[in-house]
Amino acid sequence: MRNHPVLIPGFILLLSLAGSSGEPARAQQLRNPDDNMKGEDFTRILKDEWSFLKDETDQFLAASTGKTEFETSQEYAKRVAALKAALVNKVNAHIAEKKLDKRVFGVLYKASLIKYDADRQEYRIGSAESIEAPYDIPTLHCLVPSNPYVFLADSVNRGFRSSALRIHFPSAYRWKVSRDEARMAKNEESGIYFVVRFILDIRQEDMVREARMRIIPTKISMENVGANKVYWTENIK
Repeated sequence: MRNHPVLIPGFILLLSLAGSSGEPARAQQLRNPDDNMKGEDFTRILKDEWSFLKDETDQFLAASTGKTEFETSQEYAKRVAALKAALVNKVNAHIAEKKLDKRVFGVLYKASLIKYDADRQEYRIGSAESIEAPYDIPTLHCLVPSNPYVFLADSVNRGFRSSALRIHFPSAYRWKVSRDEARMAKNEESGIYFVVRFILDIRQEDMVREARMRIIPTKISMENVGANKVYWTENIK
């Protein structure tokens, strides 16, 4: 009997080849663009959302400020309610389009390992880095809920106003760590960052005359980002 060559359909061959390199491909697909984000990239997102809210709020206030000459109070209240519902629906549609209700932004702050106390096995740590953020205007309030580690700082320098997200550790706070691990961290200091994870809440159901942008930190960790090594982490409440 003559032996015939076995033909492998092209799609099976392609599947076989894909399987041989599937792990790197899958890892690449699962990479989250919102992880380990540089400060300027997060600033850009904040400013885009701030501009969107400002424009929509300005339009709402312009259309709803004061009843017209031939409008009853009841008609005015009904019109304002309809305008408010339209604003809320538009913001919610924007949130869904941008997936802001699902995204968690992991933002990098350069960490400083300031001084280790070998007797107490405690490390004083901090970060001098700040991340530019939008500032308040009369119709739009930006806020960070009260928490132990992250705050929004406003300043005025030579007549220019600015706002920034900063990390602050309580004066008595120390990282409890063994000497060996502390020495390892010090050797890797150039690659160590604080990663603060934020969610961005721009819902406006409770808006009256002022929109709100809530920048909410949910977790902080100290990591050697390049080596994917976490030295310390804590949820922010």
